[in-house]
Amino acid sequence: MRLLPSLPLLTRDKADTLLLIAACLLVLLPHASHVDWWVNLGCALLLVWRSWLTLNGRRLPPAWILLPVSAAMMGGVYLTHHTFFGREAGVTMLVLLLTCKLLEMHAKRDLFVVIYLGFFLLLTSFFYQQTIGTAFITLLAVSLLLTAQLSFHYTGTIPSLLQRLKLGLTIVGLAIPLTIVAFFLFPRIQGPLWGLPGDAHAGRSGLSDSMTPGTISDLALSDDIAFRVRFTGAVPNKSLLYWRGIVLNYFDGKSWSRGRSAPFTGSTIASVSGPEIRQQIILEPNGQRWLFALDVPAAPPILENNAQSTLNLEMESRSAVPLFQRLRYAVRSYPQYRLRAEASAAELGDSLELPANYNPRTLAFAAELRQRYGDDRQLMSAVLQYFRHEPFAYTLEPPLLGINSVDDFLFSTRAGFCEH
Repeated sequence: MRLLPSLPLLTRDKADTLLLIAACLLVLLPHASHVDWWVNLGCALLLVWRSWLTLNGRRLPPAWILLPVSAAMMGGVYLTHHTFFGREAGVTMLVLLLTCKLLEMHAKRDLFVVIYLGFFLLLTSFFYQQTIGTAFITLLAVSLLLTAQLSFHYTGTIPSLLQRLKLGLTIVGLAIPLTIVAFFLFPRIQGPLWGLPGDAHAGRSGLSDSMTPGTISDLALSDDIAFRVRFTGAVPNKSLLYWRGIVLNYFDGKSWSRGRSAPFTGSTIASVSGPEIRQQIILEPNGQRWLFALDVPAAPPILENNAQSTLNLEMESRSAVPLFQRLRYAVRSYPQYRLRAEASAAELGDSLELPANYNPRTLAFAAELRQRYGDDRQLMSAVLQYFRHEPFAYTLEPPLLGINSVDDFLFSTRAGFCEH
């Protein structure tokens, strides 16, 4: 009877290192679907390389090899995200740092740096999803990291892997009651616990009081409710469901913001046609003052508790105070209208003003179209035809734009979402 040759027993150092590598692999697993393919490939190669060195008892690579590898990865981060700051780029760098650090462990201090970095990286996985599956993988990764940490603390005789794993699970289990108490009793804070709610170059769909096209390279669609509406009568056709909130009509060359607007006097709308549409709206708190209404409101909304609201020349409905609680109000609208058709250039100053020393190619293009088409309708038609026939593309991950953002978008990148 022929027996298979037995595998050689691993030394303690090798076993502990392989346990740490396995723990790091479990830490990296939730990030595999969020980082770029080259990051996953690079991490896989580094982990295989580190495991091979451990199993064969080889020395770790010298600095003259690790430095170019690290520099190439940092270069890849910059080429992918165009920055080293923000959530996406920051998490990517942490993922790469964890795997690179496994190849640079020369002292016990380095081992604990890897472990603590693994704990921190586990937290960042909740940036993307907070599901039961994510929580389960996190608990497993924490247990394995604790087991690896305990393994490096033992001197002399070391307990079996099963005993160390039981101790790691026990430590995690002791934290569960406190976690449950905190979940039910700790006050819920809207948004993240740290300062920046979003990313340096990422954003969420929604509205703010300013807009800078070209500074967001990653837009995450938000499913948060903005407001609820109930119509008095039949629901209007979808083509009429255009909601007016804030109007950004002042451009300084980089950002759009609200211009100076006088109060509504009642004679702003030159003409309306079609039936009046009445709405009952429940607006979610947003910390802002504007009120949504079907375009265009005929009068300031009637707020509950007789709170004050106003309507300006841009037909913005605004509350007198910021909204930190749900607000119910009624409003009347006319979707078919002509707004300020007889306004002079002076009255439309903010909307017509062009900042100097920005977007020269766009200005030249506009001057060429104006020279070719004297009629305003023909000019607008030519602009629309330009967007229809040129290869513009819709994407939630547009490239970042430079100081001449309009030039870059119209003639170079031609990719973006609604703000572009």
